[in-house]
Amino acid sequence: MPRTRQQTQELRADRERHLLDAARTTFARLGVERATIRDIAAEAGVAQGLLYNYFRSKDDLLRAVFRAGAREVGEAFAAGEAAGTAAERLERVIRRSFELVEERRDFWQLSYMLRHHPRTVEVLGDELSGWTAGVREHLESLLREVGHADAPALSRVLFAAIDGVSQHYVLDPAAYPLETTAECLVRHFCRAPAAPATRR
Repeated sequence: MPRTRQQTQELRADRERHLLDAARTTFARLGVERATIRDIAAEAGVAQGLLYNYFRSKDDLLRAVFRAGAREVGEAFAAGEAAGTAAERLERVIRRSFELVEERRDFWQLSYMLRHHPRTVEVLGDELSGWTAGVREHLESLLREVGHADAPALSRVLFAAIDGVSQHYVLDPAAYPLETTAECLVRHFCRAPAAPATRR
């Protein structure tokens, strides 16, 4: 019996996810410059021709891998938008960010590689800078709601802290216990600053 249109779309989506996982693994293992379409197809267990049915080039695959990871980060932040106070929502964003790093260590390893390589920065272009700005603006909005008057500056500090700890965790998981680090960030960022003492 022939497939329905929905079944065909689901099969295509499953194959695309499989190919993206293979690309992510291959890029992380070999590096973006060394990895070839042939390597990615071999990792996925498919013919090169099938891969080209989904992605036109290695650069196209690279952009798709980045977009998939960015979507995951967006979903983590969306989880922080559930009901609750601004402090509770910010806490969920911080904790979920680290959970995501732990769950998808391969993507984050690749992400840091991409962001520090001139060739991939060129390929990703405005997508990379736009994603970074979006994350920082989201943190700034939550920090402002918590009651931090210096939310623009603090958002950069918090983003750098999450990003830096995540990068170090990817390189050496034993040296960076994510749960302990998350607790520290929650203590420092998720409480409204105390009002300055008035002089008598």
